[in-house]
Amino acid sequence: MTSTLAKQGRRITHIVFIALLLDILSFTIILPLLPRSLEAYKARETHDLTLLSSLLARISSLREYIQAHSASSRFLQQGARADLVLLGGLLGSLYSLLQFIVAPWIGRAADRFGRRPVLLLCMLGNILWTLIWLYARSFELFLGARIIAGLSEGNVQLSNTIIADVTDPATRSRGMALVGIAFAVGFTVGPSIGAYFSQLPLEPSQPRSIFTYAPFAAAALFSLVLLLAETLFLYVRLPETLDFKRHSSEPSPAGDSGTEDAATDSLASAQPSAQNNCKQQRQLLQRLNLLHFTYLFFFSGMEYTLTFLTHDQFSFSNGQQGRLLGFIGILSTLLQGMWVRRRRGKSAHTDKDMVVKGMLACSAGLLCIAYCTAMSPGSTLLLWMGAVGFAVASATVVNCLNSMVSLINDVETGKRLGDFRSAGQIGRSMGPLFACSVYWLLGSRTCYFVGSVAVFVISLLFIAFVPASTATISRIPTKKSQ
Repeated sequence: MTSTLAKQGRRITHIVFIALLLDILSFTIILPLLPRSLEAYKARETHDLTLLSSLLARISSLREYIQAHSASSRFLQQGARADLVLLGGLLGSLYSLLQFIVAPWIGRAADRFGRRPVLLLCMLGNILWTLIWLYARSFELFLGARIIAGLSEGNVQLSNTIIADVTDPATRSRGMALVGIAFAVGFTVGPSIGAYFSQLPLEPSQPRSIFTYAPFAAAALFSLVLLLAETLFLYVRLPETLDFKRHSSEPSPAGDSGTEDAATDSLASAQPSAQNNCKQQRQLLQRLNLLHFTYLFFFSGMEYTLTFLTHDQFSFSNGQQGRLLGFIGILSTLLQGMWVRRRRGKSAHTDKDMVVKGMLACSAGLLCIAYCTAMSPGSTLLLWMGAVGFAVASATVVNCLNSMVSLINDVETGKRLGDFRSAGQIGRSMGPLFACSVYWLLGSRTCYFVGSVAVFVISLLFIAFVPASTATISRIPTKKSQ
Protein backbone atom coordinates (compact mmCIF):
# COMPACT_ATOMS: atom_id res chain seq x y z
CA MET A 1 0.00 0.00 0.00
CA THR A 2 1.10 3.58 -0.62
CA SER A 3 1.59 5.84 2.39
CA THR A 4 -1.59 7.79 1.54
CA LEU A 5 -3.72 4.64 1.40
CA ALA A 6 -2.09 3.30 4.56
CA LYS A 7 -2.96 6.53 6.36
CA GLN A 8 -6.53 6.33 5.06
CA GLY A 9 -6.70 2.70 6.22
CA ARG A 10 -5.66 3.68 9.74
CA ARG A 11 -8.31 6.40 9.79
CA ILE A 12 -11.03 3.96 8.70
CA THR A 13 -9.84 1.43 11.30
CA HIS A 14 -10.23 4.04 14.04
CA ILE A 15 -13.73 4.91 12.77
CA VAL A 16 -14.67 1.22 12.93
CA PHE A 17 -13.27 0.94 16.45
CA ILE A 18 -15.29 3.87 17.78
CA ALA A 19 -18.50 2.64 16.15
CA LEU A 20 -17.99 -0.93 17.36
CA LEU A 21 -17.33 0.27 20.91
CA LEU A 22 -20.66 2.13 20.91
CA ASP A 23 -22.36 -0.96 19.47
CA ILE A 24 -20.98 -3.36 22.09
CA LEU A 25 -21.82 -0.96 24.92
CA SER A 26 -25.39 -0.90 23.63
CA PHE A 27 -25.44 -4.70 23.24
CA THR A 28 -24.12 -5.44 26.74
CA ILE A 29 -26.45 -3.07 28.60
CA ILE A 30 -29.23 -5.67 28.56
CA LEU A 31 -27.13 -8.63 29.74
CA PRO A 32 -27.46 -8.14 33.53
CA LEU A 33 -31.15 -7.24 33.12
CA LEU A 34 -32.41 -10.39 31.38
CA PRO A 35 -33.41 -12.41 34.48
CA ARG A 36 -34.96 -9.40 36.22
CA SER A 37 -36.77 -8.39 33.03
CA LEU A 38 -38.32 -11.84 32.81
CA GLU A 39 -39.29 -11.59 36.47
CA ALA A 40 -40.96 -8.22 35.81
CA TYR A 41 -42.87 -9.59 32.80
CA LYS A 42 -44.01 -12.52 34.92
CA ALA A 43 -45.28 -10.13 37.58
CA ARG A 44 -47.26 -8.16 34.97
CA GLU A 45 -49.17 -11.21 33.71
CA THR A 46 -52.77 -11.60 34.82
CA HIS A 47 -53.23 -15.25 33.76
CA ASP A 48 -51.18 -18.40 33.26
CA LEU A 49 -51.97 -18.99 29.57
CA THR A 50 -49.05 -16.97 28.23
CA LEU A 51 -45.88 -17.93 26.39
CA LEU A 52 -43.72 -16.93 29.36
CA SER A 53 -45.74 -19.01 31.80
CA SER A 54 -45.60 -22.00 29.48
CA LEU A 55 -41.82 -21.77 29.07
CA LEU A 56 -41.24 -21.38 32.79
CA ALA A 57 -43.49 -24.37 33.49
CA ARG A 58 -41.44 -26.55 31.15
CA ILE A 59 -38.15 -25.37 32.66
CA SER A 60 -39.54 -25.99 36.15
CA SER A 61 -40.47 -29.55 35.19
CA LEU A 62 -36.96 -30.12 33.84
CA ARG A 63 -35.42 -28.71 37.02
CA GLU A 64 -37.57 -30.92 39.23
CA TYR A 65 -36.63 -33.96 37.15
CA ILE A 66 -32.92 -33.20 37.56
CA GLN A 67 -33.33 -32.66 41.30
CA ALA A 68 -35.20 -35.96 41.64
CA HIS A 69 -32.62 -38.04 39.75
CA SER A 70 -29.28 -36.44 40.69
CA ALA A 71 -27.51 -34.42 43.33
CA SER A 72 -28.33 -30.96 42.05
CA SER A 73 -26.44 -27.80 42.97
CA ARG A 74 -27.63 -25.14 45.37
CA PHE A 75 -28.36 -23.01 42.32
CA LEU A 76 -31.13 -25.35 41.16
CA GLN A 77 -32.48 -25.47 44.70
CA GLN A 78 -33.46 -21.79 44.37
CA GLY A 79 -36.54 -22.91 42.45
CA ALA A 80 -38.32 -20.20 40.48
CA ARG A 81 -35.32 -17.86 40.54
CA ALA A 82 -33.17 -20.53 38.91
CA ASP A 83 -35.88 -21.03 36.28
CA LEU A 84 -35.71 -17.36 35.31
CA VAL A 85 -31.91 -17.43 35.00
CA LEU A 86 -32.10 -20.57 32.87
CA LEU A 87 -34.68 -18.96 30.59
CA GLY A 88 -32.39 -15.94 30.26
CA GLY A 89 -29.63 -18.33 29.19
CA LEU A 90 -31.92 -19.88 26.60
CA LEU A 91 -32.61 -16.42 25.18
CA GLY A 92 -28.85 -15.92 24.90
CA SER A 93 -28.54 -19.23 23.06
CA LEU A 94 -31.38 -18.20 20.73
CA TYR A 95 -29.47 -15.01 19.89
CA SER A 96 -26.34 -17.02 18.99
CA LEU A 97 -28.41 -19.49 16.97
CA LEU A 98 -29.89 -16.66 14.92
CA GLN A 99 -26.39 -15.28 14.36
CA PHE A 100 -25.35 -18.72 13.10
CA ILE A 101 -28.14 -18.56 10.52
CA VAL A 102 -27.72 -15.00 9.33
CA ALA A 103 -23.93 -14.42 9.49
CA PRO A 104 -23.14 -16.14 6.14
CA TRP A 105 -25.86 -14.14 4.39
CA ILE A 106 -24.55 -10.87 5.82
CA GLY A 107 -21.04 -11.72 4.63
CA ARG A 108 -22.20 -12.55 1.10
CA ALA A 109 -24.35 -9.42 0.91
CA ALA A 110 -21.34 -7.32 1.98
CA ASP A 111 -19.28 -8.83 -0.85
CA ARG A 112 -22.02 -8.13 -3.39
CA PHE A 113 -23.51 -4.78 -2.34
CA GLY A 114 -20.70 -3.27 -0.29
CA ARG A 115 -19.77 -3.06 3.38
CA ARG A 116 -21.28 0.35 4.11
CA PRO A 117 -24.90 -0.23 2.97
CA VAL A 118 -25.10 -3.64 4.66
CA LEU A 119 -23.68 -2.22 7.90
CA LEU A 120 -26.15 0.67 7.86
CA LEU A 121 -28.99 -1.79 7.22
CA CYS A 122 -27.86 -3.81 10.24
CA MET A 123 -27.87 -0.60 12.28
CA LEU A 124 -31.50 0.03 11.29
CA GLY A 125 -32.34 -3.46 12.56
CA ASN A 126 -30.53 -2.73 15.83
CA ILE A 127 -32.46 0.52 16.25
CA LEU A 128 -35.74 -1.27 15.51
CA TRP A 129 -35.24 -4.01 18.10
CA THR A 130 -34.20 -1.48 20.77
CA LEU A 131 -37.23 0.68 20.01
CA ILE A 132 -39.50 -2.36 20.39
CA TRP A 133 -37.69 -3.25 23.64
CA LEU A 134 -38.40 0.25 24.96
CA TYR A 135 -42.16 -0.21 24.50
CA ALA A 136 -42.39 -3.99 24.99
CA ARG A 137 -45.37 -4.33 27.31
CA SER A 138 -45.30 -8.14 27.21
CA PHE A 139 -42.80 -10.97 27.02
CA GLU A 140 -44.01 -11.81 23.50
CA LEU A 141 -43.02 -8.34 22.26
CA PHE A 142 -39.71 -8.57 24.09
CA LEU A 143 -38.99 -11.97 22.51
CA GLY A 144 -39.79 -10.57 19.07
CA ALA A 145 -37.35 -7.73 19.72
CA ARG A 146 -34.60 -10.20 20.66
CA ILE A 147 -35.22 -12.18 17.47
CA ILE A 148 -34.80 -9.00 15.41
CA ALA A 149 -31.62 -8.28 17.39
CA GLY A 150 -30.17 -11.70 16.56
CA LEU A 151 -30.96 -11.36 12.87
CA SER A 152 -29.58 -7.82 12.49
CA GLU A 153 -26.37 -7.88 14.54
CA GLY A 154 -23.73 -7.94 11.81
CA ASN A 155 -21.53 -5.18 13.20
CA VAL A 156 -18.77 -7.41 14.55
CA GLN A 157 -18.17 -9.48 11.42
CA LEU A 158 -18.52 -6.43 9.15
CA SER A 159 -16.03 -4.54 11.31
CA ASN A 160 -13.54 -7.37 10.84
CA THR A 161 -14.26 -7.38 7.11
CA ILE A 162 -13.72 -3.62 6.77
CA ILE A 163 -10.44 -3.82 8.69
CA ALA A 164 -9.35 -6.66 6.41
CA ASP A 165 -10.18 -4.43 3.43
CA VAL A 166 -8.04 -1.48 4.54
CA THR A 167 -5.00 -3.29 5.97
CA ASP A 168 -2.23 -5.36 4.46
CA PRO A 169 -0.87 -8.62 5.96
CA ALA A 170 1.71 -6.69 8.00
CA THR A 171 -0.89 -4.47 9.72
CA ARG A 172 -3.95 -6.77 9.63
CA SER A 173 -3.46 -8.28 13.07
CA ARG A 174 -2.89 -4.95 14.80
CA GLY A 175 -6.04 -3.56 13.26
CA MET A 176 -8.14 -6.53 14.31
CA ALA A 177 -6.74 -6.30 17.82
CA LEU A 178 -8.82 -3.12 18.13
CA VAL A 179 -11.93 -5.27 17.74
CA GLY A 180 -10.80 -7.27 20.77
CA ILE A 181 -10.18 -4.08 22.74
CA ALA A 182 -13.68 -2.81 21.88
CA PHE A 183 -15.12 -6.13 23.04
CA ALA A 184 -13.18 -6.11 26.31
CA VAL A 185 -14.08 -2.51 27.14
CA GLY A 186 -17.71 -2.98 26.13
CA PHE A 187 -18.22 -6.14 28.15
CA THR A 188 -16.52 -4.52 31.15
CA VAL A 189 -18.39 -1.21 31.14
CA GLY A 190 -21.69 -2.05 29.41
CA PRO A 191 -23.23 -4.30 32.09
CA SER A 192 -22.42 -1.70 34.76
CA ILE A 193 -24.17 0.96 32.69
CA GLY A 194 -27.17 -1.34 32.32
CA ALA A 195 -27.29 -1.94 36.07
CA TYR A 196 -27.13 1.81 36.72
CA PHE A 197 -29.88 2.78 34.29
CA SER A 198 -32.07 -0.07 35.53
CA GLN A 199 -32.44 1.87 38.77
CA LEU A 200 -33.85 4.95 37.04
CA PRO A 201 -37.66 5.06 36.84
CA LEU A 202 -39.34 5.62 33.48
CA GLU A 203 -43.10 5.38 33.90
CA PRO A 204 -45.71 6.40 31.28
CA SER A 205 -48.40 8.93 32.11
CA GLN A 206 -51.08 6.51 30.90
CA PRO A 207 -50.16 2.93 31.94
CA ARG A 208 -52.80 1.36 29.67
CA SER A 209 -51.82 3.23 26.53
CA ILE A 210 -50.10 1.65 23.57
CA PHE A 211 -46.87 3.39 24.61
CA THR A 212 -46.53 1.63 27.95
CA TYR A 213 -42.83 1.26 28.70
CA ALA A 214 -41.01 -2.02 29.16
CA PRO A 215 -39.33 -3.00 32.43
CA PHE A 216 -36.04 -1.13 32.80
CA ALA A 217 -36.99 1.16 29.95
CA ALA A 218 -34.38 3.75 30.98
CA ALA A 219 -31.66 1.27 30.06
CA ALA A 220 -33.40 0.62 26.72
CA LEU A 221 -33.62 4.36 26.06
CA PHE A 222 -29.91 4.87 26.72
CA SER A 223 -29.10 1.91 24.47
CA LEU A 224 -31.24 3.47 21.74
CA VAL A 225 -29.36 6.78 22.08
CA LEU A 226 -26.04 4.97 21.66
CA LEU A 227 -27.26 3.20 18.51
CA LEU A 228 -28.60 6.42 16.98
CA ALA A 229 -25.26 8.13 17.64
CA GLU A 230 -23.39 5.17 16.12
CA THR A 231 -25.58 5.14 13.01
CA LEU A 232 -25.14 8.86 12.43
CA PHE A 233 -21.38 8.54 12.98
CA LEU A 234 -21.10 5.70 10.46
CA TYR A 235 -23.29 7.46 7.90
CA VAL A 236 -21.15 10.62 8.03
CA ARG A 237 -17.64 9.20 8.48
CA LEU A 238 -17.42 5.66 7.06
CA PRO A 239 -16.56 5.30 3.33
CA GLU A 240 -17.11 2.19 1.24
CA THR A 241 -14.13 -0.18 1.44
CA LEU A 242 -15.12 -3.03 -0.88
CA ASP A 243 -12.74 -1.88 -3.65
CA PHE A 244 -10.18 -0.30 -1.33
CA LYS A 245 -7.33 -2.65 -2.30
CA ARG A 246 -7.77 -2.04 -6.03
CA HIS A 247 -6.38 1.44 -5.46
CA SER A 248 -3.34 0.13 -3.59
CA SER A 249 -1.76 -1.29 -6.77
CA GLU A 250 -0.12 1.13 -9.14
CA PRO A 251 -1.36 0.59 -12.73
CA SER A 252 1.15 -0.31 -15.40
CA PRO A 253 2.06 2.49 -17.82
CA ALA A 254 -0.01 2.50 -20.98
CA GLY A 255 1.69 0.87 -23.91
CA ASP A 256 4.21 -1.05 -21.80
CA SER A 257 3.98 -4.24 -23.82
CA GLY A 258 6.85 -5.88 -21.97
CA THR A 259 4.99 -5.59 -18.67
CA GLU A 260 1.80 -6.93 -20.26
CA ASP A 261 3.66 -9.89 -21.74
CA ALA A 262 5.24 -10.66 -18.39
CA ALA A 263 1.84 -10.55 -16.69
CA THR A 264 0.41 -12.89 -19.32
CA ASP A 265 3.27 -15.34 -18.88
CA SER A 266 2.87 -15.21 -15.11
CA LEU A 267 -0.83 -15.90 -15.41
CA ALA A 268 -0.25 -18.84 -17.73
CA SER A 269 2.30 -20.39 -15.42
CA ALA A 270 -0.04 -19.99 -12.47
CA GLN A 271 -3.03 -21.74 -14.04
CA PRO A 272 -1.90 -25.38 -13.49
CA SER A 273 -1.62 -24.79 -9.73
CA ALA A 274 -4.83 -22.78 -9.36
CA GLN A 275 -7.02 -25.81 -8.67
CA ASN A 276 -4.66 -27.18 -6.01
CA ASN A 277 -4.42 -23.75 -4.41
CA CYS A 278 -8.22 -23.40 -4.15
CA LYS A 279 -8.45 -26.89 -2.67
CA GLN A 280 -5.88 -25.95 -0.02
CA GLN A 281 -7.87 -22.83 0.81
CA ARG A 282 -11.12 -24.75 1.23
CA GLN A 283 -9.47 -27.38 3.44
CA LEU A 284 -7.82 -24.78 5.63
CA LEU A 285 -11.04 -22.78 6.00
CA GLN A 286 -12.94 -25.94 6.96
CA ARG A 287 -10.34 -26.72 9.61
CA LEU A 288 -10.40 -23.20 11.04
CA ASN A 289 -14.21 -23.14 11.09
CA LEU A 290 -14.33 -26.50 12.86
CA LEU A 291 -11.69 -25.48 15.39
CA HIS A 292 -13.53 -22.20 15.97
CA PHE A 293 -16.77 -24.08 16.62
CA THR A 294 -15.23 -26.61 19.02
CA TYR A 295 -13.21 -24.00 20.92
CA LEU A 296 -16.17 -21.66 21.47
CA PHE A 297 -18.40 -24.65 22.29
CA PHE A 298 -16.29 -25.36 25.37
CA PHE A 299 -15.10 -21.82 26.15
CA SER A 300 -18.56 -20.23 26.06
CA GLY A 301 -19.99 -23.08 28.13
CA MET A 302 -17.37 -22.69 30.85
CA GLU A 303 -17.74 -18.91 30.73
CA TYR A 304 -21.53 -19.19 31.10
CA THR A 305 -21.31 -21.41 34.20
CA LEU A 306 -18.66 -19.27 35.92
CA THR A 307 -21.17 -17.03 37.69
CA PHE A 308 -23.16 -20.12 38.75
CA LEU A 309 -19.96 -21.56 40.23
CA THR A 310 -19.08 -18.45 42.21
CA HIS A 311 -22.63 -18.25 43.54
CA ASP A 312 -22.97 -21.97 44.26
CA GLN A 313 -19.50 -22.78 45.64
CA PHE A 314 -18.26 -19.46 47.03
CA SER A 315 -21.49 -17.53 47.78
CA PHE A 316 -20.28 -14.46 45.90
CA SER A 317 -22.39 -11.33 46.25
CA ASN A 318 -23.38 -9.25 43.22
CA GLY A 319 -20.50 -6.92 43.98
CA GLN A 320 -17.99 -9.77 44.10
CA GLN A 321 -19.37 -11.17 40.85
CA GLY A 322 -18.93 -7.77 39.24
CA ARG A 323 -15.36 -7.45 40.48
CA LEU A 324 -14.41 -10.87 39.10
CA LEU A 325 -15.95 -10.20 35.67
CA GLY A 326 -14.53 -6.68 35.66
CA PHE A 327 -11.07 -8.05 36.42
CA ILE A 328 -11.31 -10.39 33.41
CA GLY A 329 -12.46 -7.58 31.13
CA ILE A 330 -9.88 -5.01 32.28
CA LEU A 331 -7.00 -7.50 32.11
CA SER A 332 -8.12 -8.58 28.63
CA THR A 333 -8.15 -4.94 27.52
CA LEU A 334 -4.65 -4.31 28.87
CA LEU A 335 -3.32 -7.46 27.24
CA GLN A 336 -4.85 -6.45 23.89
CA GLY A 337 -3.37 -2.96 23.96
CA MET A 338 0.00 -3.54 25.64
CA TRP A 339 0.95 -7.08 24.51
CA VAL A 340 -1.11 -8.46 21.64
CA ARG A 341 -1.02 -5.37 19.39
CA ARG A 342 2.73 -4.92 19.91
CA ARG A 343 3.54 -8.54 19.17
CA ARG A 344 1.21 -9.12 16.22
CA GLY A 345 2.51 -8.27 12.79
CA LYS A 346 6.18 -8.72 13.76
CA SER A 347 6.34 -12.10 12.02
CA ALA A 348 4.17 -14.26 9.81
CA HIS A 349 3.77 -16.80 12.60
CA THR A 350 2.61 -14.42 15.35
CA ASP A 351 -1.13 -15.05 14.93
CA LYS A 352 -0.76 -18.81 15.32
CA ASP A 353 1.56 -18.36 18.30
CA MET A 354 -1.00 -16.09 19.97
CA VAL A 355 -3.85 -18.54 19.38
CA VAL A 356 -1.84 -21.40 20.89
CA LYS A 357 -0.86 -19.32 23.93
CA GLY A 358 -4.46 -18.24 24.44
CA MET A 359 -5.82 -21.78 24.24
CA LEU A 360 -3.16 -23.14 26.61
CA ALA A 361 -3.85 -20.30 29.06
CA CYS A 362 -7.56 -21.11 28.87
CA SER A 363 -6.89 -24.80 29.52
CA ALA A 364 -4.64 -24.00 32.49
CA GLY A 365 -7.21 -21.54 33.87
CA LEU A 366 -10.02 -24.09 33.67
CA LEU A 367 -7.80 -26.64 35.42
CA CYS A 368 -7.16 -24.13 38.22
CA ILE A 369 -10.90 -23.58 38.64
CA ALA A 370 -11.52 -27.35 38.66
CA TYR A 371 -9.10 -27.83 41.54
CA CYS A 372 -10.38 -24.69 43.24
CA THR A 373 -13.80 -26.31 43.70
CA ALA A 374 -12.23 -29.05 45.86
CA MET A 375 -10.74 -26.53 48.30
CA SER A 376 -12.40 -24.74 51.18
CA PRO A 377 -15.00 -22.12 50.19
CA GLY A 378 -12.84 -19.27 51.53
CA SER A 379 -9.86 -20.12 49.29
CA THR A 380 -10.26 -18.31 45.97
CA LEU A 381 -6.63 -17.92 44.80
CA LEU A 382 -6.99 -20.60 42.14
CA LEU A 383 -10.30 -19.04 41.05
CA TRP A 384 -8.57 -15.74 40.32
CA MET A 385 -5.75 -17.61 38.54
CA GLY A 386 -8.44 -19.20 36.40
CA ALA A 387 -9.80 -15.70 35.68
CA VAL A 388 -6.35 -14.76 34.35
CA GLY A 389 -6.56 -17.71 31.94
CA PHE A 390 -9.98 -16.50 30.76
CA ALA A 391 -8.57 -12.99 30.19
CA VAL A 392 -5.58 -14.23 28.14
CA ALA A 393 -7.87 -16.39 26.01
CA SER A 394 -10.32 -13.51 25.48
CA ALA A 395 -7.49 -11.23 24.39
CA THR A 396 -5.96 -13.59 21.85
CA VAL A 397 -7.81 -16.56 20.42
CA VAL A 398 -10.84 -15.34 18.47
CA ASN A 399 -9.29 -12.11 17.17
CA CYS A 400 -6.14 -13.86 15.96
CA LEU A 401 -8.26 -16.55 14.31
CA ASN A 402 -10.22 -13.83 12.51
CA SER A 403 -6.94 -12.39 11.27
CA MET A 404 -5.77 -15.81 10.02
CA VAL A 405 -9.04 -16.36 8.12
CA SER A 406 -8.89 -12.93 6.50
CA LEU A 407 -5.31 -13.49 5.33
CA ILE A 408 -6.08 -16.67 3.38
CA ASN A 409 -7.35 -14.70 0.41
CA ASP A 410 -8.08 -11.10 -0.55
CA VAL A 411 -11.38 -11.78 -2.33
CA GLU A 412 -14.77 -12.72 -0.84
CA THR A 413 -13.54 -11.62 2.59
CA GLY A 414 -17.10 -11.01 3.78
CA LYS A 415 -18.16 -14.54 2.82
CA ARG A 416 -15.22 -16.19 4.60
CA LEU A 417 -15.54 -14.14 7.77
CA GLY A 418 -19.31 -14.64 7.74
CA ASP A 419 -18.96 -18.41 7.55
CA PHE A 420 -16.29 -18.29 10.24
CA ARG A 421 -18.49 -16.26 12.59
CA SER A 422 -21.43 -18.56 11.87
CA ALA A 423 -19.39 -21.58 12.99
CA GLY A 424 -18.44 -19.81 16.20
CA GLN A 425 -21.99 -18.70 16.95
CA ILE A 426 -23.42 -22.22 16.72
CA GLY A 427 -20.73 -23.21 19.22
CA ARG A 428 -21.79 -20.36 21.49
CA SER A 429 -25.42 -21.41 21.28
CA MET A 430 -24.76 -25.09 22.11
CA GLY A 431 -21.89 -24.73 24.58
CA PRO A 432 -23.83 -23.35 27.58
CA LEU A 433 -26.42 -26.13 27.32
CA PHE A 434 -23.67 -28.78 27.37
CA ALA A 435 -21.71 -27.15 30.18
CA CYS A 436 -24.79 -26.62 32.36
CA SER A 437 -25.82 -30.25 31.86
CA VAL A 438 -22.39 -31.51 32.95
CA TYR A 439 -22.29 -29.02 35.83
CA TRP A 440 -25.69 -30.00 37.25
CA LEU A 441 -25.41 -33.75 36.62
CA LEU A 442 -21.72 -34.48 37.35
CA GLY A 443 -20.61 -31.51 39.45
CA SER A 444 -18.54 -28.38 38.95
CA ARG A 445 -15.14 -30.07 39.29
CA THR A 446 -15.90 -32.56 36.50
CA CYS A 447 -17.35 -29.78 34.35
CA TYR A 448 -14.22 -27.62 34.44
CA PHE A 449 -11.84 -30.57 34.19
CA VAL A 450 -13.63 -31.73 31.02
CA GLY A 451 -13.40 -28.19 29.65
CA SER A 452 -9.68 -27.97 30.43
CA VAL A 453 -8.85 -31.26 28.71
CA ALA A 454 -11.04 -30.43 25.70
CA VAL A 455 -9.40 -27.02 25.11
CA PHE A 456 -5.94 -28.59 25.49
CA VAL A 457 -6.77 -31.20 22.85
CA ILE A 458 -8.12 -28.46 20.55
CA SER A 459 -4.83 -26.57 20.91
CA LEU A 460 -2.88 -29.69 19.91
CA LEU A 461 -5.10 -30.17 16.85
CA PHE A 462 -4.62 -26.52 15.96
CA ILE A 463 -0.83 -26.89 16.15
CA ALA A 464 -0.88 -30.04 14.04
CA PHE A 465 -3.33 -29.15 11.28
CA VAL A 466 -3.03 -25.37 10.77
CA PRO A 467 0.02 -23.90 9.01
CA ALA A 468 2.23 -21.37 10.73
CA SER A 469 1.02 -18.58 8.44
CA THR A 470 -2.18 -18.51 6.40
CA ALA A 471 -0.86 -15.55 4.40
CA THR A 472 1.17 -17.99 2.30
CA ILE A 473 -2.07 -19.44 0.87
CA SER A 474 -3.08 -16.60 -1.40
CA ARG A 475 -5.19 -16.37 -4.48
CA ILE A 476 -3.82 -17.05 -7.94
CA PRO A 477 -3.39 -13.71 -9.75
CA THR A 478 -5.81 -12.97 -12.55
CA LYS A 479 -5.17 -10.98 -15.66
CA LYS A 480 -7.31 -8.16 -14.30
CA SER A 481 -5.22 -7.91 -11.15
CA GLN A 482 -2.00 -7.80 -13.13
